[in-house]
Amino acid sequence: MAPSAASSSARRRSRDTWAPLFEGGADFTHADELGVTIAGQALPHLLYHFVMVYSRWEHVGVVLGGESFTALAENLQQALWSLGGVPQNHRTDSLSAAFRNLTADQREDMTKRYDAFVSHYGMDASRNNRGEAHENGAVESQNRHLKSAINQALILRGSRDFACVEDYRRFVDMLVARRNKQRVAAVQAERMHLKPLPQRRTTDFTEIVVPVTRTGGFLIKSIFYEPPRRS
Repeated sequence: MAPSAASSSARRRSRDTWAPLFEGGADFTHADELGVTIAGQALPHLLYHFVMVYSRWEHVGVVLGGESFTALAENLQQALWSLGGVPQNHRTDSLSAAFRNLTADQREDMTKRYDAFVSHYGMDASRNNRGEAHENGAVESQNRHLKSAINQALILRGSRDFACVEDYRRFVDMLVARRNKQRVAAVQAERMHLKPLPQRRTTDFTEIVVPVTRTGGFLIKSIFYEPPRRS
């Protein structure tokens, strides 16, 4: 009885030690190796991957145009509202790619906007040291599993081509929803340790001025957009 009781006590202590680590981590990971195409054209893209450390609950966003504050804020915000609560801490990589090619004033502005964002949600923010991706290991290790799962789902689908980006996004969303169903019990326990969501969302976009073509199209971060045609 004594060894069993000691073992049970050790497990409880281990669990109690782990309990304060109900935190979320996020990372951008390149997904070009998945070979996804849209109407026959290659889709260069990233996946924004948010993971809760304890339950492994995840949110995934398909990102075009590279890392940016807008991509981070939009997807993080969606993750928190889908989760239904706010972790004490949010850990990211160094965000060096998001800061690339920015002036000092732009970097300072982005830093202030990110600080205001996490403050709105009442989170503490931490970052990896530059070049030390392993410091965000909870997400880094899950990136490989996620892309492997997407790859397997694409194989079962029988095609890596989608009619439009939204179809691909729905495909990823459905896969992630199935994966999260396997974590329901852990997520329910985790939600007891989350902070409540604020009354409203906050800004997750960036205002820029761009030239518009005669047809109404415009270019943002090397991605061409055009407004929907009126019938």
